Amino acid sequence: MEATLIMNRELIEQAVSEAMKKFGGTERDKTAFVTIMEFVDQYPERVSWRRGARPDSGALDYYTGFADKFFRARYKIDGPKPPTTEPDNIVSYILEVYFDYSEEDTQRIKVEHQLSMAVENMVGAVLERYIGMTLEAHGWSWCSGDFIKAVDMIKKNSDDTWLLLQVKNRNTTENSSSSAIRTGTEIKKWFRSFSTKTVTNWGAFPDEETRHLLSEDGFKVFVTDYLLSAKNIDKK
Repeated sequence: MEATLIMNRELIEQAVSEAMKKFGGTERDKTAFVTIMEFVDQYPERVSWRRGARPDSGALDYYTGFADKFFRARYKIDGPKPPTTEPDNIVSYILEVYFDYSEEDTQRIKVEHQLSMAVENMVGAVLERYIGMTLEAHGWSWCSGDFIKAVDMIKKNSDDTWLLLQVKNRNTTENSSSSAIRTGTEIKKWFRSFSTKTVTNWGAFPDEETRHLLSEDGFKVFVTDYLLSAKNIDKK
């Protein structure tokens, strides 16, 4: 595996350089990308391919495809986007009949519900971003671009094994995807919040060396900065 990575390092460098010119990036981003490419070389079956022809492994367009997804996801800032689907009017009608809301109240609730849905849809992505941006200086790599199956964060251990992590915002959003990759390699799952209590789950982050760097207060500061950036972009 190491020989394969060294043999293609020049192409990886070229792909990264091209992606950074288009989307931006730092040396830390580059280091994370190289680590993820090492994981992909070792576990190519973990790549989530979209429809269309797959480039040959080790070719320039093979790495360019990954690099574009990786850097684009990191440097695209999006605020909450309300759903474009029309809400079911019978919901408002039931609120009026059973809960005695006025028609004016139900119209307000309809708008607020759509906004809440938009926010809920983006929290998980911002959570991944917060953890990635916080921990990449400490050995973790954020798998931005969604091309690794069921894995959001990876960390290579000193014994060349991998710590793989799937991040969820709430315990109720965990899916049932297989945790096993190969013998001795598992995807750990962690969630930030509980559906039945108000406490958060940062203390159970599955890396004792770095969990002290993560907190609800830190997440809120990160969310504030992210949303202010998104608002400034939307105003332009």
